[in-house]
Parts: sequence; structure tokens; C-alpha cells
Amino acid sequence: MPRLLNHLGRAVLHLGLAVASLACGRAHAEDAVLLASTVPGYNPGMVVATADRLSVPEGATATLLFQSGEVLRLRGPFDGTLAQQRPSGGSGSAAMFADMFRLHGVDATVIGGTRSINPGRPVAALDDVQVDPERSGTYCVEPATSVWITRPSGGPGTYALRRKGNNRALAWPQGAQRIEWPADVPIEDGSQFEITTGGTARATVTFRDVASTTGGAARIARGFVLGCRDQFEEELKRFSRLVVGPEVWITTDRGRRPTYHAGEPIALTVTANMDGYLYCVAGADGGARPLFPAGAFNGAQLPGSVPLPIPGRRQPVGLTASPAVGQVRCWLADRDISPELPHALLGAPSAPLPDQMAGELDALFSHIGGTRIETDVLTIRTE
Repeated sequence: MPRLLNHLGRAVLHLGLAVASLACGRAHAEDAVLLASTVPGYNPGMVVATADRLSVPEGATATLLFQSGEVLRLRGPFDGTLAQQRPSGGSGSAAMFADMFRLHGVDATVIGGTRSINPGRPVAALDDVQVDPERSGTYCVEPATSVWITRPSGGPGTYALRRKGNNRALAWPQGAQRIEWPADVPIEDGSQFEITTGGTARATVTFRDVASTTGGAARIARGFVLGCRDQFEEELKRFSRLVVGPEVWITTDRGRRPTYHAGEPIALTVTANMDGYLYCVAGADGGARPLFPAGAFNGAQLPGSVPLPIPGRRQPVGLTASPAVGQVRCWLADRDISPELPHALLGAPSAPLPDQMAGELDALFSHIGGTRIETDVLTIRTE
């Protein structure tokens, strides 16, 4: 009997998805997902609808994954919407978007050039989806999906599925950690069910169909746009590390072109587009000194999309404006390269670097193998 129910359940699911997908409203095909960003507050997985305002400051980057599987990288300044950049009468491909952005003076690059980028492994397994009866959520499915309901952790109770006033009782056999979705309750694209306890709604679950989406990267984007973040979050991280290199962005409390009076404190913010390891110096040749991770709490490690204030909790030592400061330079590596760097770069923030070392920092970092490293430079003017 379990085999028969399983077969019947999949047949009903297949029919429901095929019929409902014709009627159910779909997300706009040009809606995108933020793959990586150095803009504070713009986190990976954020859905960027065509009408949403996207604000990328000067020098910062935002990399978008479209539902076609194409990837577009923007470097600010840009403040506007994707709808404003939509090609008139065009296909809406990333390449055509890039052309429109460039036409308006925005630095835009298609990563990979085509929609054929492949994550290199199967995307989020949809063949075995487990619904938590105590947590609301959206679940992406396809015709071959087996849907299960896990045993509630809240103890015994009378559980049921409720939709449009109809109830279907649920029961877990003794020792069973999950039960299959009832075969007589069809799942359609956009179906929404309440899971109730004693007639009171405990959670609301929604199902979305991704059967028509082909390609690993395209399915990741589609899953996020439809709201299935939990199922695709790890795949988005893996795909991001595959196609996007490390990037770092420095700004101040007075923007990217700051001017200070001598003696004023300088408030810096550094943001990385992915988890990495950060190394910063302040000043130029003849006066450069380590800024980060010199004495910082938790070393050089920097989580992606988490702005690092300097001074701040991790690095209480900041900068005071003077002609000697000149600039701030940061390097972001995708692994910990601290053991391969001169100790002077990691030492006390008040100790200046040897002149020769200060003049050869770019060469020093470029000669470190087995890692991807990106840099950013901010010039500070002191009056």
C-alpha cells in the first residue's frame, strides 16, 4: 500500500502542477537575485524585482543572478531600477541589460557571457521535501518530488491540513519521524495550506512549481524569487564562490571622496562580498602602518556582506586625519594568508612599516599563491 500511495501522490502532484501553472501568477522573468555585494545592507539572496530601487554607491559592486541563469555585475555609482534599464523590444538577457547600463554610464559586466554557467553539481535536492508542521514556509517542488510532513516536536495533539475550509486529519504512527503528504490532497503551484492543532492554525505552507526551470543556476534564482530560500541558500553560496571572485569596498563617514581637517577622527567602513580574510594599511610610502587585523578581535576573518567599522568593536584603534594618512588600502583573500605575510603587517597598529615593504605591498600580495585576492584603495584628503 505505501508504494501505491507514493505513486498516486506523485501522479496527483504532476497533474496539479501542470494544470495550476497555467493559471497561477508567476514572478517576472527579469526579477533577479543578489548573488554577491559590497553594498552594506545588500545581502546575498535578496530578491531584486524589476521595479525595486537598486542603489550602488561609487566603487561598490552588486552581482545579480537572473532567472535565465545569467550573471550581471554592476559597479557603482548607480541608483535606479532594472525596469528603467530594460531593453526596448529586446530579449531582456543579461547581455542586453549590460548594454543598457553601459549606455547610461554604468560599469556593467556579464560574468561567463552566456546562460550556460553550471554550478557543477546537482542543485538543491527536490526529490525529498520535508515540511515542518510547526514552521511556516514556502517549498519548491516538481512532479518527481516526494513531500513529507515531519513529526511535530510539540508533543501529542490533533493535527490536520486545512485549505478553503476543508480539513484532512494527520497522524504519525508510533516511532515514525515523518509521514508522506496525503495522496488525496493534491498540491498545485501556489497551493497554500494551514497546518492546524485542535482547529488553530500552527503554520502556513505554500508550494511552488519549478519543473519548467532548466539549468542549475536558473533553478537557484527561480527558487529564491518564488520564496524557497531555505532549500536553495547553500546552493547560492556554492555558486557564488564558483563564479564571483573576492571584492572589498572601503568608505568613510564622509563618503568615497572625503576631506577632513587635521586632527579629526576618520570613521571607516569596510565591506566584503564574500567570507574572506582582510588586511588593511593606512598611509603611503614612508609612513604606512598596519590598520587591520593589527590587534583586532577574531583576527583577519571577515564575514561576507557584514560591514566592518573601524574603529569599532573588533578594531578599537582608528585613524586621525593628517597629511601622513593619505590613503587606506585593503586586500581581501579567500583564505587565511596571515602565516605567509610579514609579521610587521599584523603587528601593533602604531608601528610604521619599513619603507621598502610599504612600497612593495601590491607585489607582496600578488606573489601569494593558492588564493584569490582583490584590493581597494581609498584616498583621504586632509586640509
